[in-house]
Amino acid sequence: MLINISPSKYRLYFPQDPNPFVSEGFINLVKDKVDKVVRLIDSGKDVSIGLVAGVKNNALLAPFSAPFGGFHYKTEAVFYDRVYDFILNLKQYISIENIDSMKVTLSPNVYNPSLNSKLVNAFIRQGFIMETPDIISCMDLRHFHGEWRKNTVRQNCNKAIRSGLSFSKVKDEKSIKEVYDIIEKNRKSQDRNIYMSLQGIIDVSNVLQVDFFLVKNMKGESIGSGVFYRGHEKIVQGVFVGDVLSSRKLDTIDFLFLNVINFYKEKGFDFIDFGKSSSKGVPSTGLIRFKENHNCISTLGYTFSWNDVKS
Repeated sequence: MLINISPSKYRLYFPQDPNPFVSEGFINLVKDKVDKVVRLIDSGKDVSIGLVAGVKNNALLAPFSAPFGGFHYKTEAVFYDRVYDFILNLKQYISIENIDSMKVTLSPNVYNPSLNSKLVNAFIRQGFIMETPDIISCMDLRHFHGEWRKNTVRQNCNKAIRSGLSFSKVKDEKSIKEVYDIIEKNRKSQDRNIYMSLQGIIDVSNVLQVDFFLVKNMKGESIGSGVFYRGHEKIVQGVFVGDVLSSRKLDTIDFLFLNVINFYKEKGFDFIDFGKSSSKGVPSTGLIRFKENHNCISTLGYTFSWNDVKS
């Protein structure tokens, strides 16, 4: 049986966060977007897994304002039976609480591959509906030594360097606005919405470290930018990147990727999570090809749902 406990008691069981979107700081930032937040553990003595979720319109959601949620755990080597029983008890919990449905999006495999394998199996065996998995792109910085999977990437980076492009991390208000404006205009030019406002990103920076990057041409004009979250000890998350379309011939994004990768590798990070390369399970073939050419690996991101049928 699952029970909802207080934040302080929950943190006694799970003082470490497997990803930034289940941290107490982030949850507190977005808690007003749901009717209530629940922190679920098994009522037994040996607590080894937990889930933070939101309830909105009588649906249990994890996450409720983030690209993914995921489970807390004491060790990834948690026994499979404990995982299976927790998922079974999730169904019982929403039935007892008269909640209509639930939806859970797991964190990408780079965060907890062993636990995810057990969770996916348990969700499927329990009869949950699995949405078409999204394709997630991630780069292993430990194995990057300046060589690209596609030789044209190296050529493009050299071309950008010869063209006098510069890269910098920025902190001042004016430059941060430039970072956002480039990304917003880039999205609009491709008929893609940007799901966060500049103020929303700044709010996140109050609970997670957020890095803003600018690429400039020889004239000092900003032509490319990126926003990255440092919410994990070893994994950086690429949130947004974009360039000015009229300057695309300068290979701005190749240059940005090169410098971001070197920046975080030098900082001692192991991975960059470059996020989804699909939308609702439909792959963006060009984006997948671009990321894989830049040494990313493609894995699957899973979302499961359950509708409680009242008798």
